[in-house]
Amino acid sequence: MDKRNLYVYKKNSNYKEIIAFLKMYDKVIYQYERSQFLIVEVDISFSLSDLYELREFILEELLIDFIGLYLPFNNSLTDSELLSIAKVLNYGIYDISDLIIEICLSKYLDIQKKLKDYYYSLVGVENINTVIGFIENNFNASLTAKRLYLHRNTLNYRIENFIQKTEIDIKSFKKGLSIYLLFRR
Repeated sequence: MDKRNLYVYKKNSNYKEIIAFLKMYDKVIYQYERSQFLIVEVDISFSLSDLYELREFILEELLIDFIGLYLPFNNSLTDSELLSIAKVLNYGIYDISDLIIEICLSKYLDIQKKLKDYYYSLVGVENINTVIGFIENNFNASLTAKRLYLHRNTLNYRIENFIQKTEIDIKSFKKGLSIYLLFRR
């Protein structure tokens, strides 16, 4: 069974109530504490909206708030890097695009470089340049294909390939902005 790790961070690092609650929650496979995080293993089908619902339920029932990190299955960030970012975040749920925005705006230059290198190796320079061109052309596929001298099907293939491999749907403004901030020239 494929699993995904969710990272839960509380400012005081006391997870007893949350762990007790999660033992009754049927979508959670396993949880353990590591590097001041509560790592929650869930089935790969567990979505971002499921995490929002879980957080709302914990807020209502336990009156406890936390930072939830919903990261891609192939995450490149270490626990210490995630911890340094989590310490400055407001309570809430963050996916990878939210984290990229926070990393870029807070000027974590070493983490930013690591993410750039990771995405270059994951999807390639050609796909990154295509995605940046798509964003710079206001998400207009026809204009982007024309300016990059690509067939429209090639452009669509590269964008879909990027979305599939990174789990970042750059067709939405906020997620496109995160990639643009990360790779801006």
